[in-house]
Amino acid sequence: MLANFVVGMCILTVGLFMKGVAFGLYSGVYEFAFFKPELSVWLWVVGFLSCDFIMYLFHLLGHKSRIFWAAHVTHHSSLYYNISVGFRVNFIHTFYRFLFWAPLCLFGIPPWMILLNESISTIWNILVHTERIGKLGFLDLIFNTPSNHRVHHGSNPHYLDKNMGGILILFDHIFGTYQPEVEKPIYGITHNIHTKNPAKIILHEYIEIVRNLSKISNFKSKIHFLFGPPGSEKWKIFDQVEKQELDDFKTPFKVERILREN
Repeated sequence: MLANFVVGMCILTVGLFMKGVAFGLYSGVYEFAFFKPELSVWLWVVGFLSCDFIMYLFHLLGHKSRIFWAAHVTHHSSLYYNISVGFRVNFIHTFYRFLFWAPLCLFGIPPWMILLNESISTIWNILVHTERIGKLGFLDLIFNTPSNHRVHHGSNPHYLDKNMGGILILFDHIFGTYQPEVEKPIYGITHNIHTKNPAKIILHEYIEIVRNLSKISNFKSKIHFLFGPPGSEKWKIFDQVEKQELDDFKTPFKVERILREN
């Protein structure tokens, strides 16, 4: 829990500053909005659903792309599941996370509304980190409840990359990423890091990326390695193709040299 507290203090400190940066960017983008509807119940509904949808997409990206997973894995690497894990979030992602919500301003969602929805979503996603609350019946089909989020933190094979919702779980139903809690989750990641060092918790995946990236020569392989799914080795195909093409290119020259020497 101490490690979670230290990691949490980092994101609270940096996050507060980045909220100001986000508000400045959103305000600038809002000036170019296609339309600016009057404040109404419908604007609140559209604003809430839009923010929650972007949250779903951003969260999904954090699981499907290695470079984004590098920050998100901090949250998943805990072997326990309690409120303190809600604060175990990598501060590095605050430097780019807010950019994904900026386009909403072009469609008339006010900057303050986006930040308010984001703040509510953040609080919600801290509170769902508990094992004290069991299943909640039909509410589990609508909201990101403690039960649904426990599944999200499970490293059980059929729990991986499930239940990405922020406040609602509706988009998981729509896009096929919903999974109800049917067995006790095994918390952690598929290759646990077994450390309480906050620096390692925050940086370990970035260190692995840099270490592996230096060994990859092909540019396409580097791009696929960075933006492909975590754990995927499809990037090796590009490396193998390049090496084969290089060998094929060199072969005639090797034959010509051998003939000259003989």
